[in-house]
Amino acid sequence: MNKKANRRAFFICLLVGMMYVSVAVGLPGKMSLVRVSGERQMEATSMGVSMAKVGTEVSSPGVSASVPGNLRIIDEVSKETPPQASNPQPAPADTGVTGQSDKSMEPGLFMAIPMVCYAIRKGFIERDGLIFIQKEGYNKGGCKKPIDILRDRDEQGLKALARIVGRKQSLDFLKKEGIILKQDIDNENIMLGVGYAVEKEKLVALYNKYVPEEYGTLFPFVARSMAMVKAGKGFDLTQARGTRVPSPAAEEQEWMMPNLLNLPMRVAIEKLTVHTSRIKVRGSGNVTEQYPQAFERTRGETECVIYGRSVK
Repeated sequence: MNKKANRRAFFICLLVGMMYVSVAVGLPGKMSLVRVSGERQMEATSMGVSMAKVGTEVSSPGVSASVPGNLRIIDEVSKETPPQASNPQPAPADTGVTGQSDKSMEPGLFMAIPMVCYAIRKGFIERDGLIFIQKEGYNKGGCKKPIDILRDRDEQGLKALARIVGRKQSLDFLKKEGIILKQDIDNENIMLGVGYAVEKEKLVALYNKYVPEEYGTLFPFVARSMAMVKAGKGFDLTQARGTRVPSPAAEEQEWMMPNLLNLPMRVAIEKLTVHTSRIKVRGSGNVTEQYPQAFERTRGETECVIYGRSVK
């Protein structure tokens, strides 16, 4: 019995001694099984083996294994970025301008005239009332009638008119005429015709419906290389070749009245808009009479009258 007890005690002491030696040389760290991944990493304790469970779904090409001392296995799963669609298309920018094409255009100041005429007809604006205009950058303002604001293309005056009419009234007016705008568009931009598109036919229809004869002195109205002209059968939007917006310096420029006889009305108007915006058209067809006479010298914004073959 003593021999068995002594032998058992010997083996126990030997085992304890081996454990202390193994700890001293770091053997438990070398014997640990560690899984290294982007999601989870387990550390080995100093007195045992920490084993991370390796999933069966990891294929062998995705695991790099090295076995130093035939005891350590490292399972590395690379992080992969999610696949992206080839040739991604950028999202279309929200410009607020709908239906830009050969049949539509951003109306610009062309929208102001029928909108102001509509507001006068509905009583939102007084036809001969004075509109106070605050000048930007100056400590003073001035007053103008609506027709003078339109004639001068006074953007500050148009903004003042837009505030008087109101955003809801402007949107309702256009909606009634089949022109739907985004609800977040600024009221002043509606009056200035900025940030949206209108079909050219609908724009001309607004002039024929709302602009009265007494506003004929505004035409041809030139903006954005286009001209709204008034002939015997109504308004027409045409390309204004070589036109310019009148400026104060133009009052001093001398020019010669061209010969317009027998020319179509549209061609005659295009020739005159190079020199003046004060043009009156009487009748339609080809020009039979003109004032001033051909080759007569004149200066600045001279009023010109051309007569067609059929005069109402």
